[in-house]
Amino acid sequence: MLVANLDSSEVLSLAEPQIVEGERGPLLVLCDGMGGTAGGEVASGMACAEIHKATQGSPPTQDRAVLARNLRRAVRLANQAVVARAKADKSLRGMGTTVSCAALVSNTVVLAQVGDSRAYVLRGKTLSQITRDQSVVRALMQSGQLSKERAAYSMQRGQILQAVGASADVEVSLSIAELRNGDRIVLCSDGLHESVQHDAMAKACAMESMQDATASLIKLAHDEGGMDNISVLLAEVHGGDLRAPVLGEDEVRFTELDPNLEGESALSSTSMVGRRLAHRAGIRKGAAPARLPATAQHPAIPEDEVAGPAQRALAAQGRVHFLGWFAIIGISLLGLAYALGLL
Repeated sequence: MLVANLDSSEVLSLAEPQIVEGERGPLLVLCDGMGGTAGGEVASGMACAEIHKATQGSPPTQDRAVLARNLRRAVRLANQAVVARAKADKSLRGMGTTVSCAALVSNTVVLAQVGDSRAYVLRGKTLSQITRDQSVVRALMQSGQLSKERAAYSMQRGQILQAVGASADVEVSLSIAELRNGDRIVLCSDGLHESVQHDAMAKACAMESMQDATASLIKLAHDEGGMDNISVLLAEVHGGDLRAPVLGEDEVRFTELDPNLEGESALSSTSMVGRRLAHRAGIRKGAAPARLPATAQHPAIPEDEVAGPAQRALAAQGRVHFLGWFAIIGISLLGLAYALGLL
C-alpha cells in the first residue's frame, strides 16, 4: 500500500492516520501481491513505487480524462518494471500483483484497476463499489454461466484474469465517480471483500473514527476466517467545490472511461476491458471489443513518449486552476498480522 501527497511528492507513513491538504490531493495505491511471500511483497512494493513515480512526474491537470490516462500509463510502466525484475531474478519469477489506485481531480475520483482488489465510495451509510473485478468468477457470472449463489462456493474464486507483472502488458480499467463532501473512498484487497458481507463492510466503514473503521474491517475479515492478505485504505474527502450530500441520493454511480475516445463518448456503463479479458480467457463468445493500442495512440511506451491525447490536452489547457483537496486518510496495517493469526 502507498499513500502520497502529490503536491509535496511525499510518501506518507502508514503507521497512523494522515491529513493531506493541497491542490492535487493524495494518491492512494493498494496492491495485493502474489507469487509466494517474497515475490508478492516485491511485486506489490515495486508497483506502488513505480505508480507513484510516474504519477508524480506527470504535469498537474484539471482534466479527468488526462489524469485517467496518466494513471493508466503509470500502471503499465509498473508492469514493465515488475516483469523486468522477474526476468532478472529467477527466484522472483511468477510474481505479480493486483492494483487499485485512486487520484482526485475537481469533484471526481479517478481509478485505475488491474485484478480483483476493489474501490468503493461510502456516502452516508451506503457503500457503493466503483470498480469491476477482473476475475474468472465475475466473467462467468456476466456471461450467464454461473449464478450468484453458486459463485459464492466456486472453486474458481480468487482466480483473476490478469495481474501486473504476469505478462508483457496489461489492460488497465479506468473508472470515474463524482464525489460529495464527506464521502469516504475505500480501497481493499480480496482478503477483505471476499470474507466480509457487504452490509457489515458498510457499517464498519461508517464508524466515526477512521482508525476504528479500518481496524474494525480487518477484525471482521479475520473473524470470518479470512486467510488471504487483508489490506484496506480509507480516505475521507472535503473540498470547497464538492457538493453536499443530498438526502436519498447516497448510491454512488460510476462510469468507465475509454482512453481511445474523447469527451462524453469516452464514457461507458460497461467494461470493454473486462469483456476483452473474458474473451481472451475463452469465457465470452462472439467478437471481442477492439483492443486499445498501448497508449491509446501508439503501440508502445518509449522513455520519451510521443505526445498522445493526455499530453495534447495538457498543452492545450494552459494555466490550470485547482480545487483544494482536504483528505483524512485512515490506514490499517493489521491485515497481515490478523491473517497470520498473530493478533
